[in-house]
Amino acid sequence: MKKTLKVILIVIACIFVIGLVAGGIAFYTVGRASDATEYKLGDDTVKSIKTVVEKRKAVSVSTETSNGVQTKKIEYKSDAVQEDLTKYVEYLRNEEGFILTKDVDLSLPASSFQLGKESKESGQILLMTIEYNPQGYTIILQKGEGTLTRY
Repeated sequence: MKKTLKVILIVIACIFVIGLVAGGIAFYTVGRASDATEYKLGDDTVKSIKTVVEKRKAVSVSTETSNGVQTKKIEYKSDAVQEDLTKYVEYLRNEEGFILTKDVDLSLPASSFQLGKESKESGQILLMTIEYNPQGYTIILQKGEGTLTRY
């Protein structure tokens, strides 16, 4: 009976340690992304919204590659959604060379819009979809093969 209890305690301790390590990695990853001054997909970089509007922290970050398309998704909370996005879209269009591929109407309480530009890699494009609601916004960067259609 004592041996069984010992094994159970060891298993519980291992699960606890694994949970701590996984939590630490997740916290570190989100922390790094919220402090990032740019978003990076391969050879392409775009200044982050934090650089343009200051003092915004990411609450979640995910990255994946599927069917040759690289995707980075960063979620932010904000009390000034319209102001943040107006300033950021202006920056993206004037300084980063993005064009609108889907109309933007920030007067709507919740919606999305999209911008794009040619990638540094031949035959690739970089798309940025921004989904927003009164509590914040999610920036979704995607890079893959394609061409741009202007809105």
